[in-house]
Amino acid sequence: MNACPENAEKPLIESGEAPLRIEDMLRAEDGSFNQLIKNSFDMIVLLDENGIQKYVSESCERILGYKQSELIGIPVMDAFIHPEDRDALKKNFQELVRGEFNGAAEYRHRHQNGTWVHLETFGTNQLDNPAIRSLVLNVRNVSKRKKAEQALVESEARLRELNATKDKLFSIIAHDLRSPFNSIIGISDLLTDKSQPYEADDLEWCLETINGSAKNTLALLDNLLNWARSQTGQIHLVPELVDLSDVLRDAVALSLSASILKRVAFTYDPVDPVRVVADVNLLKTVLRNLLSNAIKYTKPGGEIRISVRALPRLAEVCVADNGIGIEASVREKLFDKTSFYSSEGTDHETGSGLGLILCREFVEKLGGTIWVESEAGQGSRFTFTVPLAS
Repeated sequence: MNACPENAEKPLIESGEAPLRIEDMLRAEDGSFNQLIKNSFDMIVLLDENGIQKYVSESCERILGYKQSELIGIPVMDAFIHPEDRDALKKNFQELVRGEFNGAAEYRHRHQNGTWVHLETFGTNQLDNPAIRSLVLNVRNVSKRKKAEQALVESEARLRELNATKDKLFSIIAHDLRSPFNSIIGISDLLTDKSQPYEADDLEWCLETINGSAKNTLALLDNLLNWARSQTGQIHLVPELVDLSDVLRDAVALSLSASILKRVAFTYDPVDPVRVVADVNLLKTVLRNLLSNAIKYTKPGGEIRISVRALPRLAEVCVADNGIGIEASVREKLFDKTSFYSSEGTDHETGSGLGLILCREFVEKLGGTIWVESEAGQGSRFTFTVPLAS
C-alpha cells in the first residue's frame, strides 16, 4: 500500500469536505483574499438571479463614491443605471441568467456626486456553483476611454467640417470672386480701346460699374478671409466699451455710396448713447453685411430703416427693408453654414451666401443672437443682440 509522503502538499479541499464559499474566503483570518479584492483595479459584484447585489467590493467607493453598505441589497438596474442604458442592460442580465450572454456590456452608473460613470462589465453565471451561487461581474471604469473616443469622434467631425469649408471657399474663389474681376477687366478693356469714342454718360456708367464691382469684390474677399480665420480659430475677441450709435453711423456712411447708386434711402434716427461690450471689428462686419444685404434685395426707390433699443442686459439692433422679402423655405437656409444659400438681388447682384453665415457666427461670438422676420413681397427685418455694458 502506498503512503503519502509527510511533506506532500495538502489539497485545498479534501475529499468529503464542503467546498469553500466566497463568504468564507472573505472572512479568512489572514485577510489575503479580502485585500486582493479590495485593492483590485476593477470592482467585483455578485448578483442573485433577481438582480439584487449580494456583494460589492470595496473598490466601489473609489470608482462610484458609494460605500459597500450603500450598494448591497439593492436592485442596481432600477436604482443606479442611466435610463437610456437600462433596457439593454436588463436584456443582457436575463441572457446571463439563462447562460446565453458571455460578452461585455457598457453602461452608465450614477456616481455618488450625481454624475454618470461609464462602466464596462464582464459577467459569468455561477448560480449553479455551490461555492458562489451568484452571477459574478467584473466591473471596470472606462470613463476616460469613452471620453477619448468621444473626443476622437468630435475631431473627425470637425475635420470633415473644415474640409467641406475649404472646398466651399475654393468654390467661392473660383466663381464668385472671379466673376467681378472679369467684369472689371472687360469694362476697363473697353475704356482703354482708343479707337472707340465714348460719351460722358457712357464713361460715367463704366466708372460706376468698375467702382461698384471693386467694392463688392473687396467686401467678398474680406468675408472670405474672416470666414477662414473663424473656422481655423484665428479670430480672438477684443471686447471693449463701445457706443453702438457711433458704430452704426460709421456703417451707414460706408454703405451710402452703394445705396445712392441704387437710389435706396437710409432712415436712421440716432438714439441716446447705447453702450455695449463688443469687439468693434466683428460688430462692424455684422452691420456691413446686413446693410449690404438690405441694399441688394431692395428695389430702387426703396427704404432701409435702422433702429436700436436697449433691453434688460442686451441691446437690440434691427435692419429692416421694404424689399422683395424671403419665402419661408429660404429663411431656414440663410444662417445654415452647410448650404451657403444666395439668390439674385433686385438689380441682378450676385453673392456667395457667406455674409449671413458670418453674421451668425460673429454675433454668437459677441454673446448675442440673430434672427430674421420676413414674408415674400413684404420686406425683411434682420435683428441681432449684443450685451449691454453693465
